[in-house]
Amino acid sequence: MAAVLSATPGLLKIVDVAGTRTFISQLGAASPAHRQAQILTQLRLLADTRISGDDRLHILETLRDTALEAQNVRSRDYWGKPVPFDSNTREIFERSIALWRVLADAYESLIADMAEAAPDLAEHAEIICYRALRFTGFAMAAHNRAYHAIPGAFWEQLHRLYAFAENAEVTDIPVAEGIGSTSTVNLAYLQVVLAQRAHPDSLSLLQINTVDRALAQWVALGRLSREPVNTNRDFALAVDLGSAQGARRVKSLQGDNLRYLDLEQISDKLRQTAVALKTQNPDKLGLGPIPREACEKLMLTLHANWLTPGTAREEERKPVSFNVLVSSTLAAMHYNVSGKPFSPPDAGLSSRERYDMAGFQRVDGPAAVGEASTRSRTLETWAVVNQSASGMLGLCRKPSDTTQLSYNQLLGLVAPNGNTYLGLIQRLSVEPDGTASLGLRLLRAKVQAVAARASNVDVPYERSLLVAAGPGSEPPSILVVPGTYAPGRVLDMHDGKQHHIRLTALLDSGCNFERASYTTA
Repeated sequence: MAAVLSATPGLLKIVDVAGTRTFISQLGAASPAHRQAQILTQLRLLADTRISGDDRLHILETLRDTALEAQNVRSRDYWGKPVPFDSNTREIFERSIALWRVLADAYESLIADMAEAAPDLAEHAEIICYRALRFTGFAMAAHNRAYHAIPGAFWEQLHRLYAFAENAEVTDIPVAEGIGSTSTVNLAYLQVVLAQRAHPDSLSLLQINTVDRALAQWVALGRLSREPVNTNRDFALAVDLGSAQGARRVKSLQGDNLRYLDLEQISDKLRQTAVALKTQNPDKLGLGPIPREACEKLMLTLHANWLTPGTAREEERKPVSFNVLVSSTLAAMHYNVSGKPFSPPDAGLSSRERYDMAGFQRVDGPAAVGEASTRSRTLETWAVVNQSASGMLGLCRKPSDTTQLSYNQLLGLVAPNGNTYLGLIQRLSVEPDGTASLGLRLLRAKVQAVAARASNVDVPYERSLLVAAGPGSEPPSILVVPGTYAPGRVLDMHDGKQHHIRLTALLDSGCNFERASYTTA
């Protein structure tokens, strides 16, 4: 048994491989939360001991799969949850990040031992660097799926580990990743760099998963070089190993610590995939269960982020400074658009009366008064810091506990001049200091407050919003509550008069809305 020189006697259970296996067997009946907490505690205790480097490596390798399984189970409790997190979700998220960090640090601590107490560990340098780098990458990916910005310290650790592996000349030595699978430090590092360069704060969870699947297949087609690749500096990407940032355009970088990304073969693969998607399902191409059209758009996004300069929309952004009132319910948006409380067209009326009714203003009777809504409260006052023709970026320094924001959520905005806008959250990130930022794609079309419900069904009218035809070929559409859309469904729609419309296609959806095109029924 290894000598334990500084841990409190009896608390550390993973003092050697046998003890670690016993500890793992005892976790079998524990809840996911308890299992994660116990692993975290034991690894923290291990960090405070002076167990030899070789013994610590074997302990970590023995515990690794169990730690990965525990993390995978707990991650489902915070992935994609509305931000800012409630206290319970935040605790789960922070504990998960803490465990990723302690795993990465535990492996990285072995690097110091190579130069001091355990020089024989150099024989395993590729394993040590690879594991530490992978766990750092997992911590970064966890931030992505929680829509939290990645602290610079993670980038610093990732670059530091890669630089050591490069100096030790172990970047291309295969390391066992699973049954029948191997990878290298080089591939693991490049995969993290490209995953982050995909701008995951601007992607849905489904899109993030698709990027991961694509990179698992394509990353071996890319490479890193100390010398500039033969590419236009406006297009080329590089990383600065001395920085706390990821890949950036070469034209923005300088110094002697750059590593250049050669993505020519990945570019070819992107083009081939875009062509294949015209006739094949994304799942058949190994990209997972994502709709074909959405996958085609994602491929274009990846091409822009990895291979070409910024889009025209980004170049047209200009700094501004004004506040907007933000609301997240169709009820509040309906009020802000119409300027008056909502009175359902059928409130308190019989079927015949509902049929004969010509408009909203004929509602009468006690039930109508009781059902007429008042203005729903807004979530927050947000500061708009820049905008373009199609969107804007907003900040909230101290989001309230009641704020609930999700990717692709529909928001209503009331500007200082009283104008109302609708936008979809296309970028979402909580910074390390708690500041929340969101990028909105505005619906650039006239919006009208109406009421709608499924025809031939005895259900009340719901607040809905008609969106006129937009730029290009964007058809007129209707915004309805989730669960309303079905292909070909006929709706009774009131805009002061009764109309019948048929839903033709689901254009977009989020946690608080569905947007569908329609025709006259």
